Amino acid sequence: MLRTKSMRWSPEKGQWSLLAQVSWLTIAVTLLSMLSYGLWYESRIAHINRTATESQARTLATTLATAAERAVITRDSGELEALLINMRNSPHLVQLAVFDPHGKPRAVVDVDGNHAPRLNFELGAQTPPSQPQVLQLLVGDEDTGRIEVWAPIQVGSLVGWTRITLDRQGEAQARSLVRQQAVMSSMLTAALTVLALFIFLRTRLRPVAQCAAFADGMAKNFGATLTVPTRSREVALLQSSLNYASLQLQQQYHDIVERNERLDAIFALSSDGLVVFAANGELAYANPAFTSMVSMAVQPGLTRAAFDVALAANCEQPEHYSPATANNTDKVVELALVRPVRRLLRREHRVNERGQMVLYFRDITAEADVARMKSEFLTTAAHELRTPMVSVFGFVELLLNRQYPVDAQRSMLQVIHRQSKLLISMVNELLDLARIEARAGKDFELAVQPIAQLIEDTCAAVAVPEGTHTLTVEPLPADLLVEYDSAKMRQALGNVLSNAFKYSPQGGQVQVSVQHRSTAQGEQVGIAVQDHGLGMTPEQCSHAFERFFRADTSGNIPGTGLGLCLVKEIVELHGGQVELQSTLGVGTTVTLWLARAV
Repeated sequence: MLRTKSMRWSPEKGQWSLLAQVSWLTIAVTLLSMLSYGLWYESRIAHINRTATESQARTLATTLATAAERAVITRDSGELEALLINMRNSPHLVQLAVFDPHGKPRAVVDVDGNHAPRLNFELGAQTPPSQPQVLQLLVGDEDTGRIEVWAPIQVGSLVGWTRITLDRQGEAQARSLVRQQAVMSSMLTAALTVLALFIFLRTRLRPVAQCAAFADGMAKNFGATLTVPTRSREVALLQSSLNYASLQLQQQYHDIVERNERLDAIFALSSDGLVVFAANGELAYANPAFTSMVSMAVQPGLTRAAFDVALAANCEQPEHYSPATANNTDKVVELALVRPVRRLLRREHRVNERGQMVLYFRDITAEADVARMKSEFLTTAAHELRTPMVSVFGFVELLLNRQYPVDAQRSMLQVIHRQSKLLISMVNELLDLARIEARAGKDFELAVQPIAQLIEDTCAAVAVPEGTHTLTVEPLPADLLVEYDSAKMRQALGNVLSNAFKYSPQGGQVQVSVQHRSTAQGEQVGIAVQDHGLGMTPEQCSHAFERFFRADTSGNIPGTGLGLCLVKEIVELHGGQVELQSTLGVGTTVTLWLARAV
């Protein structure tokens, strides 16, 4: 039977393990989450710092305006400069300035990154706010610009302005620091998470790997069970399913093996030929019955075309050979083979869904021979029965329609009697032959008896023609015992003696003797009947035991042509054989061989 080989799974290009997929997913989610949080936190910190810086600037500006009232009224530049220098230590402070109501500088102090003061006498007139209120201005862009806060100096009326300038570079540095901390925290968190997940998943996925190894080994170890220590419900379910599948595979494997063994036995013992071709057109199987039918090399791998060529070469008419195809599965073909022997095969075939073709060959030689013999028998029987019936009918019709003298009437009645007797004899022999063949000797009453008794009883019952023939029986041994049916064997021997008399028309001696011989099956005793009559040619001898065959075709010797056929059936059902030796013009010897009883 054809079998398929299982292939072990191997990962395809681009396929990742579950551990790698979860790790990369965790890294991506963690980094995205941490970066999103870092950006949000950076924005939050920037907003807080900006608010704090702006609040600081307004507070510082109003404080400076209050502190500078007296020095502005007294117009004491030294005091103003000293006041500005003393207030230089505020974070991100770039410049402190006091102006008159029209924006003309009264005192200006620049502050560097180390809070070192420097008097600035180069600052020109500025444009103060139009309204006497605290005003905050953004100079430059959002990240690197400066904040200017104007605060009015009022003593009853507007007497001057103060301006505080703060640098936003500090805010940008703070945001950069926060961003760096967020990135570092994200990477560290992702690394720790992946490490933890790797350890966790590697521990949890080890049972899955064991399940995979077990599933891979089920193809060789049906019925094995898997035991995996696990706390996972999913892995436990997978383990249970694999164990169930293993038991089912074991049962199915045993069922398939048993079925294959039955099919192999059926195919091997079948008397019909079976040939299987695989879907690729190569021969996969041929049973012994087919190889015995044909004289061609049948071996696996033979292509369908080569098979058809070899089989056609065995046919009587190779040019008329019709190959089996998928399009003519309903066509039944008869093949007349001439090699290794002449036989007639009936071929049918089927093609399944997978493209496999099964050829079925049945030897119908015997059926064809039986059909031919039946047809010949009916034709011959009708002819043999018709001849005496025509004579009977003709003479009766003459007697009914015409008046004949008494002697002529007697002569006609004798012909009618003789032909009627022949008809009755023929019908009786046909019935005996049919009954013997149908029952196959089951109604024979076998008994161990002396063969001398059979010969004496038969010879005594045979009517020897007076004045022309002499029946001579050689001395018979009294101790030779044979198992036979008395009635059937007397009928067989009587037919042989009757033929000896009929086919010796000139008279003569008919001799009956007992013969002995040793065979592979044991000792045999033969009853030989020899005449000195017409004899037969070798061609006639080969057909002597066929139904309705008669050596005399002139019609002068009465008979049905069924006697020797009936003799052969009776003797063979006793386990014996019939031998015929004849020479044309010399005579014939018929020997009935039976097994000697111990």
